[in-house]
Amino acid sequence: MNTDTNNSGYERAGPIACRSCDLNAICRLMGLIAYEGGRARQSTGALRTIRTGATLYRAGAPAHALFAIRQGAIKLTRSTDDGDERIVSFHTPGEVLGLEAFGMEAYVCDAVALEPVHCCELPLPRLNDRSQPTTELAAEIIQLLSRAAGLRSDFARGSARERVTNFLLDLSRRLVSRGLDGTQLKLSMSRLEIANLLDTRIETVSRTLQQLNREQAIHVRGHHVRLLSLGAATDGLVKEQCA
Repeated sequence: MNTDTNNSGYERAGPIACRSCDLNAICRLMGLIAYEGGRARQSTGALRTIRTGATLYRAGAPAHALFAIRQGAIKLTRSTDDGDERIVSFHTPGEVLGLEAFGMEAYVCDAVALEPVHCCELPLPRLNDRSQPTTELAAEIIQLLSRAAGLRSDFARGSARERVTNFLLDLSRRLVSRGLDGTQLKLSMSRLEIANLLDTRIETVSRTLQQLNREQAIHVRGHHVRLLSLGAATDGLVKEQCA
């Protein structure tokens, strides 16, 4: 995985490696990944670029494809009865969106880019191709759905400190699961969007981050957060670059 370093000393990640993506096994079974010189690359399939604030898909639109994030971050939102935006979740590189397509005809959320996003699109008709190894493919789809279910967390519980801490630790664990550095987080979402997810006020989120920063549990610099001693889940986090 490519990285470069900005002036603040934080690394900016390039596209995630195919082997660290949740669609990797499915793409390999379908012949969508080729190898050159021992390195994986996408051989076929659609690559899409989404600008900040643009929508990858909207709630109610026909569910026609799965999307794997290669770079950037996306929020899933729903509209309340009052027309307000309710953030359901944030998604980072390696994660797959649109899984409701397996059981529903339409997407249930809006998928909106929090920053420039590069993603791979896997049309559902490709999964129904009779030439594919159906038994192995079905097993991998079940694994994919299981991993996605494991990502679901209810952050709107506990004190403000618990909500913010659990949110940061969850992002950290997800990075570590990709072989990335779980101690350095880039918060692509705004404080207001974090507050929306945590079902609290923006002032509460900002105040809690400042308090954790003063306690040297974290180090905050703009949209970047370095975990120092936030909890036991940060112990032993070691950076492993994706080749």
